[in-house]
Amino acid sequence: MVHQPEQPDKLKSMSMLGALVEACRPKHWVKNAFVVAPILFSGRFVELGAWVQAAGATVGFCLLSSSIYLINDICDCKEDRQHPVKRNRAIASGRLSIPVALAAAVVLAAIGAGFALAVAFLGITGAVKVLAYDMPQPLAGTGLLVWAGCYVALNVVYSLLLKQRAIVDVLVVAMGFVMRAMAGAAAIAVPISPWLVVCTLTLCLFIAVAKRRSETVEMTAGQVQATRKAHLGYQVETIEHMLTVSAALAILTYSLYCLAPRTVVAIGSGHMVWTIPLVIYGTFRYYRRCHRPGAGDIVAVLMRDRIMWVVIAAYVVMVGLILTYGSHPAIKPILDV
Repeated sequence: MVHQPEQPDKLKSMSMLGALVEACRPKHWVKNAFVVAPILFSGRFVELGAWVQAAGATVGFCLLSSSIYLINDICDCKEDRQHPVKRNRAIASGRLSIPVALAAAVVLAAIGAGFALAVAFLGITGAVKVLAYDMPQPLAGTGLLVWAGCYVALNVVYSLLLKQRAIVDVLVVAMGFVMRAMAGAAAIAVPISPWLVVCTLTLCLFIAVAKRRSETVEMTAGQVQATRKAHLGYQVETIEHMLTVSAALAILTYSLYCLAPRTVVAIGSGHMVWTIPLVIYGTFRYYRRCHRPGAGDIVAVLMRDRIMWVVIAAYVVMVGLILTYGSHPAIKPILDV
């Protein structure tokens, strides 16, 4: 039997599908770990119902974020073609057409909203009450929808306008992570702590500034002019100061959170202070890594640095142990401060 070659239309469809998946940036879904973070700090990681709702919210945000990535690349395709790296993106390179990308963005946003609605339905109806003990369900229904809507609206405005304004652009990126964390807290119906906002904002501001620094120092003045106007507002010396300040703020706010009387009362001990060295080490290591070429993106850093994963895993385990056993009468007097 003579082998028949694949039809050109089929090959073209497969190529476009691959380009679409690439443009959705599934590797960047790791950023939606911030949606799950409230489970750890609220101590609800032993409740199955909380995991059901958090998982639904996380999947929804993964789809919403992919929709935003497509919209962002559509808006930036002209500038991306002038960028030494971004010109290889699916839309900028022409491997994915704008109409297909736009249609996919709408579909992904609709499905992502569907997941948020499903979690909201579970919360409003109390359908997961048998799994989640005494979880106050109405908050899970309304809060998630509000924060998901704010996340989409903010990122659309960012793609269309705000990304062209220096300083505002990194603040908006950081606020996107804050909204992920807020949505995660609402999904499992835990009170939203001011510390959740402050610590997430300062940490993600540091990460966003690190990315801008990498982009600024790795492009020529002509490339900066052709790709994004916001980069013109970042001189190397200035952005180095911003990076230092944002790193210090991230460590300081987390330390204040650990020492806050509200935290000690909620956890039942002051043991969270023992996690501060891990946070300092992780921040400093990321600071050092982001000075290497092509390491401004947190996903790129994490993919190449196994030690960072060890640090993150150690931090998660330590927090889990503190929240579970830190207030035990046999342990609290030994380590408490």
